[in-house]
Amino acid sequence: MPAENPILLTVGDLQANCYVAFDPASGRAVIIDPGAEAARIAAAVEEAGLTPELVFLTHGHYDHIGAVEELRERFGIPLAAHREEINLLGQPTLNLSWFFNEAVRLREPEIVLEHGSRVKCGALEGTALWIPGHSPGGAALYFPDLDGGAVFTGDALFAGSVGRTDFPGGSMETLLKGIREHLLVLPPETKVYPGHGPATTIGEEAASNPYLVLDGDGY
Repeated sequence: MPAENPILLTVGDLQANCYVAFDPASGRAVIIDPGAEAARIAAAVEEAGLTPELVFLTHGHYDHIGAVEELRERFGIPLAAHREEINLLGQPTLNLSWFFNEAVRLREPEIVLEHGSRVKCGALEGTALWIPGHSPGGAALYFPDLDGGAVFTGDALFAGSVGRTDFPGGSMETLLKGIREHLLVLPPETKVYPGHGPATTIGEEAASNPYLVLDGDGY
């Protein structure tokens, strides 16, 4: 097994972060936000000797979903997404692929998440946290026992910023409320793995993120 857990791959023209989190004992893994470069993601999974069990989407925008169907087919695994994101996944104008001259339409997820839904890969067990505002069904994935505590936040929370809210279904008020109620309550040492850019921690963002310390417009 690789020393790095989660494995990070930055993919696509928009440099989105795709993660592979896994249970070291069993090698069971979850692929989080495979936005592009399916062959590269699959190669990383196979080279690490991992067995993927599902794809988890933090949200359904184009730069986070482009490799989903190819990986579903290649590994025969289900897709997990929040209930409020299903409509967006199948509509190119809502998932924004239309704006990049593509028409990405995902099949409906086999695993429909609610706030608090459990996600398991071997002995690794996480919780889906509903964080709407960047998109209607935005969901973070929190693993208390991974890397001393880790949460995958998609485009809800970044190092020093928060997600933009000018896309369909966006709301800054809703986004900040979800971050405060469902993310900032996590232990301060929890590592934050965002959809773009470097990792951070809950404590760092609670103390210094200008969009959380002072209300403002998102990035």
